[in-house]
Amino acid sequence: MQYIRLKDALLDFLREQGLELEDVLDAMDEEKEGLIESLLKRVDLSYEEAYRLLSNYTSRQINLLIFAIHVFYVAVMGGVYKGKVIVPLREEVVNEKGKITREGLLKIIKSLGLKPRWTIGAYS
Repeated sequence: MQYIRLKDALLDFLREQGLELEDVLDAMDEEKEGLIESLLKRVDLSYEEAYRLLSNYTSRQINLLIFAIHVFYVAVMGGVYKGKVIVPLREEVVNEKGKITREGLLKIIKSLGLKPRWTIGAYS
């Protein structure tokens, strides 16, 4: 069995679709309530936890997270891309209800290389 990192699958998917990441993010909702609603549909979090996530990451980072979760774990891909198993594995991040777990969310955030807004520029 072959594996592919989530970030690599995402970049390849966008390239194959003829899309730029910025264009996808520009088309997505940036309103706080819309982002929370999108998170709650896909991730097993409370409203308060989703709100805290929004306070730690930018709306573009949250949209990237939502896009990757939706495409690669919830809707189309189901944890496989071009015959390769996506890492983190679907079994590691999705619960029996079909939602991303809290622990799975952290793995996806790390896999995408997202940094909390308070660390951006902290070491520059």
